Amino acid sequence: MRAKQEQLDGLPEGRLADRLMSIAESRSVRALGVACCSAITELTGSPTVGLYLLDGLEPALVYSRYVADGLLDNYKAGFWKHDPVLDCIMTRGCAVDGETVIGPQHWRHSPTFEMLHEWGFGYNMGGPLWCGQKIIGVLFTATTETGAPYTPRARLRMEMLCRAGSLALTNMMNAGEIETHRSPSRQAGTLSASLPPRSADVAIRVCRGQTNKEIAREMGISDQTVKEHVANLCRRFGVHNRTELAACLLSARQ
Repeated sequence: MRAKQEQLDGLPEGRLADRLMSIAESRSVRALGVACCSAITELTGSPTVGLYLLDGLEPALVYSRYVADGLLDNYKAGFWKHDPVLDCIMTRGCAVDGETVIGPQHWRHSPTFEMLHEWGFGYNMGGPLWCGQKIIGVLFTATTETGAPYTPRARLRMEMLCRAGSLALTNMMNAGEIETHRSPSRQAGTLSASLPPRSADVAIRVCRGQTNKEIAREMGISDQTVKEHVANLCRRFGVHNRTELAACLLSARQ
């Protein structure tokens, strides 16, 4: 299995470039999903793809292929609120895979692995889709290869793929083909129900005017982790700093 992954990693860069161009040139969400599916097939050996646009804070599925309806239903029913891969994508703004986020020693005992395994998958990976400085979508894939975790090169290629997808979505937005779904105030109104629990806790403390150090001490996490959560929240609500974030959240509660 690892030999197969090494073979995939060794694909000619020219073929990868062709796939990236096909993604970047997509002019509809469906065309983007099809192009991403073709690229991911060559990237990972699995055609599985799930393309989501953010409906406020919630990822709304707009294209999928080779994913069981049951898995999609489980994710939509609420698993996304506690998905460590989605939370990491939104916090770090880069492509990640589940085993790396959770840790190889804990991976096979995690709820993420259990859900994937139930539907015939071994590992998952995802990355952000941007428009300007805001994450507006997420691209996911998964592989049935139970003994071949994603490699650093696979994650790098996923990052490149997502950059091409971001360009396509930006062009679609500029052309009026798609729109952002909710204003920051509407997003803020669903804070407690939609944010991952740790991010929601940080948001509440930002509204109280607490500093990063105060939040870190109170929550038992590092200053850097708090900083990443605040940056994530600013991206989600389309604001530029913590002052604007607090104003946005507080105004939505009134």
